[in-house]
Amino acid sequence: MKKKVIVAIDGPSSSGKSTIAKLVAKHFNFTYIDSGSIYRAITYLALKNNLVNNQSIDVVSLIDLLNNCSISFSFNSNNQNIIKIDDISVDNEIRTFEISNNVSLIAEKNEIRKYVLKIQKDISKNKSVVMDGRDIGSVVFPNADFKFFLDASLDVRSFRRWNELKLSEKDLKFEDVKKDLLKRDENDINRKFSPLIRCKDSILIDSDHLDVNEVVGQIIDIIDAEFKNKY
Repeated sequence: MKKKVIVAIDGPSSSGKSTIAKLVAKHFNFTYIDSGSIYRAITYLALKNNLVNNQSIDVVSLIDLLNNCSISFSFNSNNQNIIKIDDISVDNEIRTFEISNNVSLIAEKNEIRKYVLKIQKDISKNKSVVMDGRDIGSVVFPNADFKFFLDASLDVRSFRRWNELKLSEKDLKFEDVKKDLLKRDENDINRKFSPLIRCKDSILIDSDHLDVNEVVGQIIDIIDAEFKNKY
């Protein structure tokens, strides 16, 4: 492929977006951009600086903090991103249940979404990218070459998330993870700015009964079929 290609992958929390997007990007040697990690990094900063209190966020102070620090990506040998705050990797710090439990509060703020949108646009310049999130096809790249919407039932997504988190948080209960995902779904769907929606021109993939390789294979086949002999 000789042209710049944008692949947007949206879907609810724990639908497999990041895992799938990484593998699709690796297959085509595109740059993978994990939008969720940007919001997680901002959530990490907010919690670390005591800017979240009883489901309330000091947005003014948070924006001031963001304007005086740097959130960036570096890219490893597989062209996949490592998120950094002031050039220090926070990849492990942003993957906790506490971050997951608060990230929707951060993501619903329009000021934060505008800040993240600029980062998303900047790091995508002059690159073929696979970007996952909740508003990639609807807001960030409405003219993306390919739009996919990954979905799965709440129980399946909760089980996947619980299996991932319990490796480091052994006392974490499945029901707590399910409750958190349900709350995040409601927040994502009902937020005023850039809510989670399935674009009419996106391709729906329900992964309830599909493994990772099957989902990745479907996406690769669709992209290959469209671009075969064109570029």
